[in-house]
Amino acid sequence: MAYISFEQIEKYYGSQHVLKNLSLSVDKGEFVTLLGPSGCGKSTLLRCLAGLESISSGRILLDGEEITHVPPRQRNVGMIFQQYSLFPTMNVYNNIAFGLKIQGVSKEEARLRIAEALKMADLAGSENKYPSQLSGGEQQRVAIARALANDPPLILADEPTGNLDTASSIEIMELFSELHREGATVVVVTHEEDIASFTHRIIRFRDGQIISDEKNEAWKCREGRKADAD
Repeated sequence: MAYISFEQIEKYYGSQHVLKNLSLSVDKGEFVTLLGPSGCGKSTLLRCLAGLESISSGRILLDGEEITHVPPRQRNVGMIFQQYSLFPTMNVYNNIAFGLKIQGVSKEEARLRIAEALKMADLAGSENKYPSQLSGGEQQRVAIARALANDPPLILADEPTGNLDTASSIEIMELFSELHREGATVVVVTHEEDIASFTHRIIRFRDGQIISDEKNEAWKCREGRKADAD
């Protein structure tokens, strides 16, 4: 059984037909790119999976359960955006802690989760810094750590490198690669071929439809080189 299933998804914004009878399955533990130009529907599909957008018709299933009408907070996904959306008056620690506090997580449990998220995002030692003191890549890692603090099995990233330079983009994609190796299912939306090359499956979109779905041979080569280096 597929981990994520989109079944005959239709999405309209008024008279605009954004997603057109789209069906797609993703297995648990995959590292996938939704690739295509702006306006092709890829980000809309990701937001529908996260519960941030409703679909016009069809069904969405996650781990065998229908989540079409389930509120976002109950879907147990980590969502990362192009805009970091950090609170400028909060330090790194409190930016990550904010969502946990709203959820009623105890201070001790939050402390443990935040420490682990900071470690995974390579931000240990930056807890007391403010967003203005961080580079773009570091700010995106804070946003990723914030998502990781909830220990989500599914990570969704919508143009996560869109505001970053090449070096920072590579760092972020390497971080997603590491999370994937540790067992997370990761779905990335991008319009950049170079970013897509970090993932092992590339699903191309055009005009609200999937035009190709293929394994990425370049990913196999990259992982092979990394394994040799390790």
